[in-house]
Amino acid sequence: MITPHEVTQCLHLAKALDLISSSRMVGGILYVYTVAGQLKPLDHFTAEFPLERLQAMARKRL
Repeated sequence: MITPHEVTQCLHLAKALDLISSSRMVGGILYVYTVAGQLKPLDHFTAEFPLERLQAMARKRL
């Protein structure tokens, strides 16, 4: 289970890394729009890009 703080970190890192363009809540489910225009539930996105992976990607960009 991902904490609210980790959700916030994931969203900010994914946005900074140009992986997502926006997010929205629909029917109680948080969705992200990828830069490719796909709408994905956050849990599917975080399965593909866990917080640790996003953090590593951000470190490489520095």
